[in-house]
Amino acid sequence: MLPRNPIARDTAELPSSSSPSSSAKTRPSSRKHKPSKENDPPSDHNIIVPYSPSHVKSKSPLPPRPPSSNPLKRKLALDTIAAENSLPATTDSGVKVIVRMRPLRKDKDEGYPIVQKISGDSLSINGRTFTFDSVADVEATQLDIFEHVGVPLVENCLAGFNSSVFAYGQTGSGKTYTMWGPANSLAEENVAKEQQGLTPRVFERLFARIKEEQTKHSDQQLNYQCNCSFLEIYNEQVTDLLDPSQRNLQIREDVKSGVYVENLIENQVSTMEDVTQ
Repeated sequence: MLPRNPIARDTAELPSSSSPSSSAKTRPSSRKHKPSKENDPPSDHNIIVPYSPSHVKSKSPLPPRPPSSNPLKRKLALDTIAAENSLPATTDSGVKVIVRMRPLRKDKDEGYPIVQKISGDSLSINGRTFTFDSVADVEATQLDIFEHVGVPLVENCLAGFNSSVFAYGQTGSGKTYTMWGPANSLAEENVAKEQQGLTPRVFERLFARIKEEQTKHSDQQLNYQCNCSFLEIYNEQVTDLLDPSQRNLQIREDVKSGVYVENLIENQVSTMEDVTQ
């Protein structure tokens, strides 16, 4: 009886024998050996083989990259996805950009203004439109800037948030006037109230709000402590303006206190007079 598998019959090894009387002879097989698909049933073209991604060889042996831990990168990624899907992206980043337009000076500026306010949050420069969080035109007063910037700043501080104001612009654009008022306004006591800048108004508002909170919650005995420091950053060097001999101070970061300047003098203040001393 022949074996069922013809391959086993053709390729079976015969017992080796050195006797010349052995009548067994090995015949070379004329068929090609297919060990993996020889006994598979014939393929049926009507059968659809389901696609499985696991059978596709990955181009890279590395695992997929995890999502970024940087909140800014995550926000940019979400904004990109929202833009691709025509969805509104989140714009509440905690940072607001407010533009103040300076009027022309009759004695120095020549020509016509090239900046025009279009709406409450956009302006035009030589025909090109730019959009910001808010735009204050040349008619805006110091009080308008304080109510728009300083009042929310003080309330955020009392609510426990770190708040900052950065005045950015070229020389002569009005940064000092917006932040402090006229030149030497801190040294002069008879500066008109309407000319006061953002900084003295913020201090006055802060101390007034502290008194209001202490009076309102007198049963809880709230205690507020304000420390004031004054520094300058110029040419990547930090100088303590309360002690100008302290130069090239180092910026540090602590888990509890956050970012701070090492060896920077801090004076406790409770009134506007303490600040201006």
